[in-house]
Formats: sequence, structure tokens, C-alpha cells
Amino acid sequence: MMRNFARACLSILLLAMAVPAQAQVDSFAGPLSPGNWMSTFNMDPLGQLADQERRKAGASPAPAPGPSASTAVPISGLSFTPSAERRRANLASFVEKTRAQDPAGANQLSALFASGDIIARMGQELAKVGLRTDNLADAYTVWWINCWSAVHADFSTPDRATVEAVRAQAGRALVAGGKTATASDALKQQFAEAMLVQGLLLDAALQQSKGDPAQLKALAVAANQGAKGMGIDLRTMKLTPRGFAPAR
Repeated sequence: MMRNFARACLSILLLAMAVPAQAQVDSFAGPLSPGNWMSTFNMDPLGQLADQERRKAGASPAPAPGPSASTAVPISGLSFTPSAERRRANLASFVEKTRAQDPAGANQLSALFASGDIIARMGQELAKVGLRTDNLADAYTVWWINCWSAVHADFSTPDRATVEAVRAQAGRALVAGGKTATASDALKQQFAEAMLVQGLLLDAALQQSKGDPAQLKALAVAANQGAKGMGIDLRTMKLTPRGFAPAR
């Protein structure tokens, strides 16, 4: 998803990178480096809360495939009222977590974030498929689909019905334990914006890797490692019109 927007952001990142035009074979530069996926993906504290609650409820950490969006039970309590001040703090934290491992990459992210309100611009693109930036299920959907695309080197754009089916799955996983929906707006925004930015970087990295099998393989390994931090092995999943299902 967000293919055109990801290309625009990739251009900003590459302009900020003091590296040769030809990408490195074994790794990506700056924020697109496989080593940075986990350091920049700030799941705490809401991610741990959601996972703990799913485990208490006896559910799998990975959202289970279910009915299509047209028959899914409505999901409530996952929206939040965003704050511009919190957004600035969240993005600044994202940059600093990158700086701990890669100072140059942190500077590149700063350049991207300084180019405008990246979350608001994402919202304009996501609205085309019925998603918002102020909803946890929507943010999870962006990350889940883009991460799966990176793992499988899939450059296609899912249609709106498929996106809605994945959103229903994401929502059911997030509310499974009963407490995620009652988290504060600050926690919801922190979680959502981390997933949105991570999803964008995954999409940009996929675009950067196109036509380079070695880069695609490195990205797939890094993306699946990040997904395993969420309790999901994306190598065992396929994306269908009814959402994610076990690969046979």
C-alpha cells in the first residue's frame, strides 16, 4: 500500500543519504538497514499490553484468519484523538532510537520528518482504501500488509475489500484481551504512529530493492524477524481476498 507515497519518501531518504547511488548488496543504508527495523519499531508499551492480554485470553499472538469484512463483528474502542505535540514527541523518539545504532540513519529520518507532517500525508493516501491514521486497527493493517509484502517481495497493491478484511482481523486481535481498547489516547497514538512509520519504511525499502534479488532477500529476512517480534511468522501466511490465511 501507499506505493506512490513511499516512492516520494524514498526519494527524500536517498537524497539525504551520503552513499553511492548503487545500493549495498548485503544491507540497506540508514533507516532502511535491516539492523534498524527492531531498534526503530517501538512496540512498547501498548504492543506488550496487547500481546499479554491475548495470551491471558488463550488466543494466538498472531491474528487468526476470519470472516470477510462484510460479515465481521464491528470493532470499537480502537480510535483515538491524536495530539500534534505527542506526534512530534513520537517521531523524535523514533529518530533517537535509530540514532543509538545509526547516527547517519537518524539524520536521514529527521530529514524525512522535517519534509512535512508525514502522518497527515499518509492519512491522505490511506483514505483512498478506507483507512485512517487515528485508529489502531488501521495502523496495524498498514504494517501487516507492508511487512508481508516485504517478506514475499510482493509489489502488488491489494484492493479495498482485501484491506478491509485484514483490518477486521487486526481489530479482532487487538481487542481480544479486552484492555487494548481502554488504553489511553497517548498509548494508542504512540503504537499507531510507530506502526505507520514502520510500514512506510518497509514499503520504501521494498521499492528500493526492486530488481535486486540480494536486497530483496535481506529485506525479507529483516522484515520477518520484525514480524516475529509480534508473534507472527509471515512466511507461513498468504494474503487472500478474505484476509490473511495459512499458506498451504
